[in-house]
Amino acid sequence: MGWNDHIDEDGGFSDFLGEILPHLEGAANGITKLVIDKGDGCLSEKQRFVFERDVISVYVTEECARCGADIPWSEMYAAHDNGGFCNYCEHMMAKQERE
Repeated sequence: MGWNDHIDEDGGFSDFLGEILPHLEGAANGITKLVIDKGDGCLSEKQRFVFERDVISVYVTEECARCGADIPWSEMYAAHDNGGFCNYCEHMMAKQERE
């Protein structure tokens, strides 16, 4: 499953982009705002390259590093922040550490 498979259905993709927007600078920030407003279909080839390089390849974690499950957009920023784990695995690992 590629990152753009999610865009067709959105499924929270715009919300995810809104979460990471404060962390983006320069062209990546402006292009991401454009994608939130108009979708990725409006991007030029150069904009798409920047978006994929500076946003998608940095912030998207397609599957959990522990269980291999697909990570939904609603958990994507947290997965980026926690090392690539879905919420369930992150919770279970934290629980194991406490025990």
